[in-house]
Amino acid sequence: MTYVYTYRRMRPNMTYTLILLNTFIHLMQYVIPMITVLFTMVPAYILEGQNLITLVTSTFLHADFFHLFVNMYFLFIFGTVVEGEMHPFSYLTLYLIAGITGSLGHVFITATLGFIFEPMGSFIPALGASGAIFGVMAAYAYLLPRRPLGVYGYSGRTTAAWNIIIIYFILELFQMFVSFGSGVAHGAHVFGFVGGFIFAYLYRFIRIQRNKRRPEAQYDPYEYYV
Repeated sequence: MTYVYTYRRMRPNMTYTLILLNTFIHLMQYVIPMITVLFTMVPAYILEGQNLITLVTSTFLHADFFHLFVNMYFLFIFGTVVEGEMHPFSYLTLYLIAGITGSLGHVFITATLGFIFEPMGSFIPALGASGAIFGVMAAYAYLLPRRPLGVYGYSGRTTAAWNIIIIYFILELFQMFVSFGSGVAHGAHVFGFVGGFIFAYLYRFIRIQRNKRRPEAQYDPYEYYV
């Protein structure tokens, strides 16, 4: 059977904007180092109700160029497709909500499980767009679960997006419990994924209900699952 994936072919300007914005801010981190100091999230401060703005600002900062490159690469791969399925501002909302959810998740894990294994972990600054990008990946998996993705190591072979992304999520979930002190905020990845998945579910539900009230709308609520 040949699967046909029908999604709106829109120029992913919001994704390109986010990539350029993240890149510009990272360059500014080298020019004005205090940007990193002021806008990186410190879980201990969040728990005290201070610097709450860093729940957002930290998701636009990166530790080094490799960190930036990996995140922007995944944002390009998944974001350009998800934005084609969503209205650009709905997509931006998804990105921001997943980023904030990821930040809050990292604070929660640091204050609970992390406190047991690394008591001073809440004072370690956290930064990066990974939580937001995992949310975009979750939306990709939910909205277009059977859209094929290439599998590295298997020449010419592809598998459904859902298979790859859910395996990646399970690995991150495992890492969240065993990798304290690794320098990677796996909790942000996991909670960002959950936030993105919930947003995608609500987005799709609202869209289906809206189209049910529009008889002229030619929208099959299961078109992306067959």
